[in-house]
Amino acid sequence: MFNRENFAPSKANMAFANQAIIQLDGLAQRRKLWESTEYRKANEILYDLLADKLALYKSNFVNASDANKRTLRHELIVRLTADGIRVQNNTTILIMMVRYVFASDRKRAHGYAYVLKAALSHDVEPKDLPQFIKNSGGIEEIKRKMVVSEKAIVNKAEREKALLVVKADLEKNTNFPLANVSIKLASNKETYAVLVSRVNAQGTSDVVAILENAEEKFVESILKKIAKDKLAVQKEDDAIKAETASLGLKTNDAGIVNQALAA
Repeated sequence: MFNRENFAPSKANMAFANQAIIQLDGLAQRRKLWESTEYRKANEILYDLLADKLALYKSNFVNASDANKRTLRHELIVRLTADGIRVQNNTTILIMMVRYVFASDRKRAHGYAYVLKAALSHDVEPKDLPQFIKNSGGIEEIKRKMVVSEKAIVNKAEREKALLVVKADLEKNTNFPLANVSIKLASNKETYAVLVSRVNAQGTSDVVAILENAEEKFVESILKKIAKDKLAVQKEDDAIKAETASLGLKTNDAGIVNQALAA
């Protein structure tokens, strides 16, 4: 639930929020008309509603003062909660405004919100939103692309973080090598040389080839592959731990799963 943190909206703030609510009520009434008449399947009506929703969001959030934003957020939470719609602390005002207007479930609301976020990211003016949606292949296609884009951003951040860990280990291992091989590389002009080893029957490895003068880009690609593999292992470990916790189990220091003791 929204925490005001001693924030006290002024009369002007409340007037601002109430005016926005009145406008949202008007859009909600238009949505009801759209759903209850022959226009039920008319995408043009929906696109126009979303265009007006975009204009309302830009004027009442993007270009609003912080105090007005906080007041509007609080009023939306109060009204949505009164309508039985659960609002979380991380729910954005955009999502709340969409749910207020369309009285829709989370999935549908997020779909419309993706369209508005895509329009904002492309600096689409409200009057141009219907054509933007059509040119982009419709609402579902925009949603699909936005979801893929968000996942790609998260995955990229995870890979970059994992690569930093690998590079930190590389620096540490410079002072405390994993192994030392007596191969003369005095003529090596690059910082690194790459040793290719093959696992033998004893479970150790034999160096079978050497790439001298390994270029920086090539070494970087190897480090990225190491980071990718470590990240995959970490995700698998995290999934196992999450599943174990959900079943009321716990693991000991050796990684063995034990039945959690009853309280």
